[in-house]
Amino acid sequence: MKISITELRAKAAAFEGRIRQRNLREQVACLLVLIGLGWLFFRPSPLVPRISFALMMAGAIYVAWHLQVKGAAKVLPSQLAGASCVEFYRRELEKQRDLARNVWKWYLGPLIPGMALLVIWGRRNTLPFATLSVVAFWTIDRMNRRAARSLEQQIDDLKLYTVQDGLDPRG
Repeated sequence: MKISITELRAKAAAFEGRIRQRNLREQVACLLVLIGLGWLFFRPSPLVPRISFALMMAGAIYVAWHLQVKGAAKVLPSQLAGASCVEFYRRELEKQRDLARNVWKWYLGPLIPGMALLVIWGRRNTLPFATLSVVAFWTIDRMNRRAARSLEQQIDDLKLYTVQDGLDPRG
């Protein structure tokens, strides 16, 4: 499949924009979690729930850090052309695919200790919280598996591209 360098750059720029938007959305979500849990942490309450909230806040901070460091989108350098451009774009797709594949390690996993402590401590009172958490984690896992498959398909499609400077992609 033939593609112009201009079209490939446009695809890479659109991908970078989607990743930046996702990261911003996740950073805002982490901030909201920190605000909510911080409010709960500083309210008068027993020690165990406060420890749970602190653990969940630490998990949220780790998620935000990991996304910023490992999931940030890189801008395609303007001096790259042809195969180098494809290689850069492929590496970015692979990085995001691997991030989606490992969502339990860096996104969901860090939240589990605080949530589990809260559920164990609260027993029956936390059944709705535990149920909602399981459903949310399952949904996040499924969304990330789907995203990883989509990214894998895009990576495979890149193998079919022939990039030529100045080629009109319409034929």
